Amino acid sequence: MEFLTVKKISDDLYTATLTRENLNFAWSTTEPMRGQQLYRELNERGCHPIDVADAMAVADPKWIEKLRDPYISPSQGD
Repeated sequence: MEFLTVKKISDDLYTATLTRENLNFAWSTTEPMRGQQLYRELNERGCHPIDVADAMAVADPKWIEKLRDPYISPSQGD
């Protein structure tokens, strides 16, 4: 069983924790990530895109409207 929890830190910054009980696997962000970067990171770790989108929406219903390039600071992206 897989558990994914996303927490909104601020505008477009999130943290996440991923556990897979059947594999005795756990992963967490070491620092907040922008939504687009976190989405990509979780997909690379094998999470289904719909599961990621659902977890992000629980943390922030407007997350998809805030997607930015992870290399552009919030002040530059507005």
